[in-house]
Amino acid sequence: MKKLSLEIPSEYKLSGADEKAVLKRAVADLLPETILTRPKSGMMVPVNFWFRQKWQRQTRNLLLSKKAAIAPYFNQDLIKDWLNYRGDTWKRYGIKLWLLVSLEIWLQVNLQKFRIKN
Repeated sequence: MKKLSLEIPSEYKLSGADEKAVLKRAVADLLPETILTRPKSGMMVPVNFWFRQKWQRQTRNLLLSKKAAIAPYFNQDLIKDWLNYRGDTWKRYGIKLWLLVSLEIWLQVNLQKFRIKN
């Protein structure tokens, strides 16, 4: 299927703004019209599960370290609450932790590049 899709010229793959036009035509007799015409939707990533079950220890070590690049800028007590799944009305702890971890890692990798050397 992948090889075949790479051989199809791009003008046949798109029909105006309609993505996956060829695929939709290929399965039109198999799927209901409501499925073929529904709007695109995002895929939910299980970050709450990951931070609660898989990455809890590593995340605590990374974000709550005295050497954490984000330490001067973020309230450590609030981060502790999020790591303990408290203090967020909307229960979006996983997304918030994902963003903080991403920022921390980015800062650790890139901060030296932006510092002016004396």
